[in-house]
Order: sequence, then C-alpha cells, then structure tokens
Amino acid sequence: MPPRATGGAPGRSDAPGTSGTSGTSGGLGTSGELGGLGARGGEAAMTMGDGLRRWLFSPVPVPRPGERGMGAWRWRRVGGVFLIYLGYAVGDMTTLHDDAATVVFGCVVLTGFSAVYLWALPLAVFEGRRGYRYPLILGMTACIAVYLPIVGGGGLVMTVYLAVALTLLLRPVVSIPLVVAIAAVDTWLPAHIAWWQVTGPQWSTSTPVLFAAIAMHGIRAGTRNQAELRRANQEIERLAKEQERLRIARDLHDLLGHALTTITVKAELASKLAARDPTRAADEMAQVATLGRQALADVRATVAGYREVSLVTELAAARQVLAAAGIRAQLPASGDEVPGQLRELFGWVVREGVTNAVRHSGADHLRVTLGPSSIEIADDGRGRSQGPSTSGGIVRAGMGLAGLTERVRAAGGQLRAGPAHPGEPRPGFRLRVDVDPVDVDAADVDAAMVGPAADQAVHVQPVELQLEDVVTSRQERGNQG
Repeated sequence: MPPRATGGAPGRSDAPGTSGTSGTSGGLGTSGELGGLGARGGEAAMTMGDGLRRWLFSPVPVPRPGERGMGAWRWRRVGGVFLIYLGYAVGDMTTLHDDAATVVFGCVVLTGFSAVYLWALPLAVFEGRRGYRYPLILGMTACIAVYLPIVGGGGLVMTVYLAVALTLLLRPVVSIPLVVAIAAVDTWLPAHIAWWQVTGPQWSTSTPVLFAAIAMHGIRAGTRNQAELRRANQEIERLAKEQERLRIARDLHDLLGHALTTITVKAELASKLAARDPTRAADEMAQVATLGRQALADVRATVAGYREVSLVTELAAARQVLAAAGIRAQLPASGDEVPGQLRELFGWVVREGVTNAVRHSGADHLRVTLGPSSIEIADDGRGRSQGPSTSGGIVRAGMGLAGLTERVRAAGGQLRAGPAHPGEPRPGFRLRVDVDPVDVDAADVDAAMVGPAADQAVHVQPVELQLEDVVTSRQERGNQG
C-alpha cells in the first residue's frame, strides 16, 4: 500500500475576502470606447465558454481505418511498465494477511485487473471497439470492489488505472466528476476502516489519481489534434491534386482549343470545296495537316515543361517542402556557380535528397552545399540500420538512388551516400555528388537525363541507409511535407 501518512486538517487560507462594491453609472459607464472593450471582452468570454463546452462534451476520438497512432501493442508495452506500482498492493497484502488463501485471492484479482487494463483497454481506445467501454469499466471497478473488503486498502492503488480508463473512454463531462469522486474516496475512506491500519487523509493515494487523469486528458487532446491535422493534410492533398488536374486541363484546353477549332472549320470547308474547287480543297487540307503537326508539337512541349527539372526550381520547391515538414533548411541562395550543363543533374540530386529526408530521416536540420562541380545534401536524422537491397554491391535500377546513380555516372561523376555523423545516436545521412569539370560533356549530361535501362545494374559505394524508391514529382513531395 502507498506510504501511510498521518494527516491533519488541510491548510486554510487566512487571506481576507474581497467584497465587491456597487457604483453608479457615471462618465465611465457611458464611454463608447470602454463599451467597445466590454463588448469584445464579452465576445472573448463567450468564445472561451463555447470552447470549454465543446471540450467537456467532445466525444472520444475514434481512429479511422489505416490511421497510425499509439496502437494496442505499443500501449501494452508502455502501460505494462507502469503496472509495477501494483507492488504497493502486494506489499500491503502480505503485511495484513498471513493466510495463503487471501494472498492467492488477492494475486488473482490483481492479475485479472492487469489483464483487463492491458488487453481490453487499448482495444477500446486505439482500435475503435467501442462496445468494450462499459464492460471494461465495470470489470475494473468490480476488481477493486472485491479486493478492498477482503484483502485490504492497498487495492486503492488500482484506482489510478481506473482513472486512466475513465479519462480515455468517457467524455470529460462524465469522467471528470468520476475521477474527483475516486480521489475523494481514496483520501478519506482508509482512515475510517480500522483494520487497514492507516490514519488521516491519504493524499499519497489520491494525488496520483488526479495527476494520471490530467496526463491522460493531455494525451487525449494531443491525439485528437494529430488526427484532425492528419485528416486536414489528407484533404489538402486531395484538393492540391484536384487543382493540379484542373490546371493541366485548363492549359491543354487553352493550347488545343483554338487549333482544333481551326482544324474543324478548315476540314469542313475542304469537304465542301472538294467537288467545286479541288485545288483550294487540297490547300485547305494541307493547312489542316500543318495545324495538326503544330498542335502535336505544342502538346509535347507542354508535357516536357511539366516534367522539366532545374536546380533553381528544385531549390525553391525544397525550401517550401522542408518548411512544411518542420525541417530547418540551409540552402544556397542561387545556383549561379554551377555550370549550365550540370544544373539539371544537380536538380535531380536535390529532389532525391530532399524527398528522402522528408520521408525517411526524421531530421531537424538539412544542409545543401553547392560547388562548381559538386553538391552535398546532409541531414541530422535518425538514419536507418539496414542498408539498401543489394546483391554483391549492386543496386538494381528502379530504386530512386540507383536511378540517380545512373544519371551521375553518365555525366562522368561519382555518387557517395552514407551516414553524415558515423557512430552518433543520430548519424544522419549525407548524399554527395562530384563531377570532374574536365570530363563534363553536355551530350553526356543530356543522355543522363534519359535514365538507365530497366534491367541494368549499377555499382555504387556502400550505403549505410536504405532509401526506398520514392515518387519524385514535385506535387508528391509537397503533399508529403
């Protein structure tokens, strides 16, 4: 049982009360400015009152299928550690009783209580099995009610876990009064049962109940905020994709609308002139063919523009993506020092490095260092213990890193990837590309942009961090951020 404390009456505050006085309505009462301040204060009070009501009556967060969170097994691993405090009940039980039957009974009840707390509670909270709520609460309460009159007051330590369950399973308007009532019982009941051998208020038992409930309210609010933020991000992602589709459709409509209209008109005119003026009809059809070729070239140019990668645009996009992901970025202001034939290649390096940092690293800081013939991307993330999927030092093409390696090799360069700070708890990740300025050939760089053959193997330096094949489009990186 928790340490027995002999308590007296709680401390009393002797500060005198402040009596309110009533006054007549004078100049201050008729001031328009003070009236406006009063109105704004009233609106703020109403807003706070509405927020308090929403919090008190807010339902328990229900996880949606596929949402990531605490999870039942993680709760069991963490919650199982805190069950060590049931040792107070075991110690009190062995102190009060010498007969083995009572001790065995108490151990069975404590075991059943622990099983309900570790097995059923996370299912109801984190896996959405709402039907378990009331049987779970009744079961935990029954264990306490059976334990106390037979084994002793040490069982009051179980009310801490009951308070956790009530906070996680019930609306605050219901759970708060119940937790307060439990704390009151824990404080004042033991002194009235002589054979429990305690005197005075048991604050050492009731205080953990209140602290546990407050902590669970904080965890519950954080879980709700994370779920709402995740759903808002998913909605933003959906809207962004929809806007991108509309933009592409609008651009293609503007591009092809006039050309196709002209082609239709000229084709109809040629069909009417075919019998009366074959020469003019043939001329009109020749113009139709020219317009069709021009429209096709415009479409190809537009699609190529959507797929274009440049160092400047990738640095600008990286700044926005890293800021959205909460990663502090140290990026160069421009890429003017990089030769023109290397800027697209270095743009691919920035895209790959930033994408992997956002998706896999959990980093707080990322730095991009540019030189005339080199680029380095380093972060302070957690790294990963496994290396990439390799076979004799060969990375199969199709992975993001393998494709980037092919581009670098085609440009006569060398790619290195590995931990930025080996041996540290958070080793981070460094991606570096060096290209010999003497060997740079614009034709080779252009060929590198085409990418490797699907069945070609790529030899790379040993890598400490596994980089998964990621989607490299700017839209996907923005959504991930």
